[in-house]
Amino acid sequence: MSGSADQIALWGRSLFERQRDPVVWAGGVLEAASVTLGKPLEIQAALALAADSTQWPEGRAVFDRIRQRGLDKDKPLTAAEDLCFRLAELVAKLAHNAAGPPPPFDYHAGWQVGPIAYRLAGELTDPALRYRLAAALDGWPEAE
Repeated sequence: MSGSADQIALWGRSLFERQRDPVVWAGGVLEAASVTLGKPLEIQAALALAADSTQWPEGRAVFDRIRQRGLDKDKPLTAAEDLCFRLAELVAKLAHNAAGPPPPFDYHAGWQVGPIAYRLAGELTDPALRYRLAAALDGWPEAE
């Protein structure tokens, strides 16, 4: 997998801005990743959040749970797991922002969904994962 960081970032922004329902879309990308990497409780919480818009106001609390687990030095994550947890954090951020309670997370959080999934596909040499992520993202950047 190749492509300059700037190209990947622009692709991520464009990809995100085309989504009609960004929270559900990001949840689909996380689902595609979690098939291979597993679904610990924090990932399950992010997936459930994405699937139920009535729960979106809980986005900040879900984000905090995911972040705490990601920082747990007693149970370190592999590089691929870390990327999957970062996708879960983005789902929670997007849900929180869509629900509207202040303070919002960074407005450009969703721009990272595609690039993180792209990095995850490069981290693991799993053709099935790569296929699922490409399907969830509707393809890869032009450099592909």
